[in-house]
Amino acid sequence: MDSFSGKIAVVTGGGTGMGRSLCQALAKAGCHVALCDVVEENMAETRALCEANDGVRISTHLCDVSIESDMIKFQTEVAETHGDSIDLLFNNAGIGGGGGFVAGEREEWEKTFAVCWYGVYYGCRVFLPMLMRSAEAHIVNTSSVNGFWASLGPNVPHTAYAAAKFAVKGFSEALITDLRLNAPHISVSVVMPGH
Repeated sequence: MDSFSGKIAVVTGGGTGMGRSLCQALAKAGCHVALCDVVEENMAETRALCEANDGVRISTHLCDVSIESDMIKFQTEVAETHGDSIDLLFNNAGIGGGGGFVAGEREEWEKTFAVCWYGVYYGCRVFLPMLMRSAEAHIVNTSSVNGFWASLGPNVPHTAYAAAKFAVKGFSEALITDLRLNAPHISVSVVMPGH
């Protein structure tokens, strides 16, 4: 993709951090952005920063990426606001935590895993039809260096986050072949940020 100008991007976790920075960079490049997050105030701030760029359409959507029905609602709202196709999908939302499998809280473990893994899976599932309708599309899935190394050191259990980030990496790598065979106009990248 040579230019982002006039394209439509979906960014999960766009309220803060890397997601906010992505939204700002995309808007600066002339890309329309649909972003979701779980905190409305954060999204409003991101939207204001992005709308400083003339001619871009920015929409915000309250959504917990770990809940499939939320993601389906997000996709429906994006289609209503931006049309029936998108060009870019950034599955960026993530949370830390979840800690140990043996001595940690199961609910916290499963929530961390769900946001970090199912957020990517649901994002790809619900937005694939919109990506298919684009002439050229790209998926960017955020993993982590903990998708290479499942450790924060010898004294810190880190199973939920690491397991989810390994899943994102493996899924993204396998998706390269799947897309090449079944939707060659869509490509995929995996991002492995670290500390």
